[in-house]
Amino acid sequence: MTARFAPPLRGLRARRGSTLLVVLILSVAIAALALSAIYLRSFGSLVARGFERERDFRYAAEAALALGKSRVNRDTLLAIPSSGYGELFADSTLTDAGGVAIARARVTLDYAYTGDTSGRFGDFVTLLATASDAQGTRHVRRLDLTAESFSRFAMFTNTWQAGLSYGNGEFIRGRAHSNGNWASSGNPGPTYFDTVSAVGTIGGTANYSGIATRPGAAVIPFPTVAKLAALPVHATAGSLNFTPVSGTATRATTNGTDVSGRTSGSAVRGTRLDFVTLDADGDGAMGEAEGFLRIFDLAAGIDTARLRADLYGSPVPFASPVLQTQCGAMFTIGGHQEFFPVATFKQGWVKTRIRTSTYPTVSAAQANAYGGNTLAEVLAVLRLPTARCFPVGSPWLLLTERLVDNVNCGQASPNPSNGAPYSWAAGPTCSAAVQYGGQDTTFTPAPRTCVIDQTNATGRCTGTAVSLGAWRAASVAIAPASLPAAVRQADERPYLHGLAKPVNLESRGVVHATSGPIFASGTLRGTVTLYVLGTVVLIDDFRYDRDPSAPDALCRNFLGIIARDNVMVADNAMNRPRVITTPAGTAGNTLFLGPDRDFFLDGLTMSLIGTVGVENYAGSTVTNPASMCPKTSTNATSGGCLNQTGGVIEQSISATFSGSGTGLRENRTVDPCQLTNRKPPFFPSTGRYLENKYYEIDPALLSTGASVAAWFDRLRG
Repeated sequence: MTARFAPPLRGLRARRGSTLLVVLILSVAIAALALSAIYLRSFGSLVARGFERERDFRYAAEAALALGKSRVNRDTLLAIPSSGYGELFADSTLTDAGGVAIARARVTLDYAYTGDTSGRFGDFVTLLATASDAQGTRHVRRLDLTAESFSRFAMFTNTWQAGLSYGNGEFIRGRAHSNGNWASSGNPGPTYFDTVSAVGTIGGTANYSGIATRPGAAVIPFPTVAKLAALPVHATAGSLNFTPVSGTATRATTNGTDVSGRTSGSAVRGTRLDFVTLDADGDGAMGEAEGFLRIFDLAAGIDTARLRADLYGSPVPFASPVLQTQCGAMFTIGGHQEFFPVATFKQGWVKTRIRTSTYPTVSAAQANAYGGNTLAEVLAVLRLPTARCFPVGSPWLLLTERLVDNVNCGQASPNPSNGAPYSWAAGPTCSAAVQYGGQDTTFTPAPRTCVIDQTNATGRCTGTAVSLGAWRAASVAIAPASLPAAVRQADERPYLHGLAKPVNLESRGVVHATSGPIFASGTLRGTVTLYVLGTVVLIDDFRYDRDPSAPDALCRNFLGIIARDNVMVADNAMNRPRVITTPAGTAGNTLFLGPDRDFFLDGLTMSLIGTVGVENYAGSTVTNPASMCPKTSTNATSGGCLNQTGGVIEQSISATFSGSGTGLRENRTVDPCQLTNRKPPFFPSTGRYLENKYYEIDPALLSTGASVAAWFDRLRG
């Protein structure tokens, strides 16, 4: 059989070396993959080592900041520079939590005061941690610390008197601390709404409203007079540093009647501060520059009893000059309030005018029943719902302190020389058109007093008018340039001491008195610290121009009262009831002669060596019906509630009442501004610093000592 072979395919030719080429390509690809893996692994190791080094630098910087924060808070002798900067340590090696030195990282920690370095609105310390190696700066961290102010406390006492405790019906709605013990008592006891801490023990029954107590807390150093030495300097810069009048003298008399206000011994002079708010530019809004201070100095022979509106005796003699000339009733006439002192009600024009009042309404028979000649007439006035007293010098006392005759009717006329003066003219003429009651605008620069002849329809004095004192003129630089006629009489302008810019361009918000006691009250607009080297006596309510708890009034006003000695609520006719006639327990015989049955205070009160308290806290004079605190409770008091929106800081805690029907019960609440970083100007700090801001800085900006110094300078105001 013949063998047959298939012919070769057409076009197919032999290709030599193709297999080798494929092998070479595959080899190169595999090699490239291997090299890539090696490279990526090496790069990953480099990145990991870089992150590890960055972590070391960051850890070192953060550790340095932690050490610095601890040092600032613990070392009370550490001097923090307000210019330039200091170093806590330089080019140092730190160890980690395991005690191992942080490789390569060398740390420098700088520190200084920043922001408002004067301390007016708060102290801030900035810590700057720089971590570097031999090649230069690698990592920079900044920590800002805010100084904790005593203004954050609702209650702070350096010592706690044995036997004292907070009791039923008392409330503290903010942070509380004692450098001693803390005691509560009663059933159910007081109510606390924020943390209560004490260096010692916290005992007794109380309602803590879900909060914790902290016994065994650290001591918070209490401020001293020496630490506040800069405050008088700041007050001087704003022309608000003054010396009160003082001294004693024989009691002043007129026509044989003692008009000094003191019933025995020598008369003691004193000074009163009256804070006022007025629309100085007439734009309808109350800016911070529209808060002012008036300063009244008693004349020699006139006692501080007249500054306080004290009424002596139980019952009070109805012929008392203080009662006759400083107490009376308000009437709403023509939409405005007018005040008529007791001694003026027998004047014919007064009887006619008060019958136009819309509140309280007055009939002809009632008008004829008012007066000061008999006890019945006086009681008829003082039982009116608008009855009250005012401190001497008040513009409301126009009719008994601006004594003029039918020739000398001007606001600041000298004591008339042609006979005994009248008491009715408001000036500048003696026409019937100016016969009206005292108002907040009827300011008298140099008020006088006398014994008024109530049998005379013109209200003529029975003797010579006696000077009560004078309002102190302000420096021209801090008085308003002008006042709208509809707001205040022009003669008042020179006696208004501006508290803020632009009226007082150099004001730093500090008012200082070189001695005490100082008698204070009024309405504040602005941010002010009142510092008195003595005692401060609160003779009447002391309020802000707006409710500090209103959402749109946050930090609108902030007051700090600092007394070297005590801060006391006066036991006077405006804060506590007085027996006008007996039996005292009969309704209408024991009366409040103030604007309300409670005491109101907006602001912080601090006593450096004494206490913040209540005069005659155990006093048990009560009205019928009795005052309750709170009003819906059964906790009877003498003076109602001590309603303070702010805080108390004191060397030693003291009682404000002593059992049922005595004193004033505390009913304190926190000003929302206390929960911010704000404080009254230069109000003292606790020495502790709280973390505020924390972030990273570009290392390139801080590579040299000069750049660090320039950086700190940029942070200062």
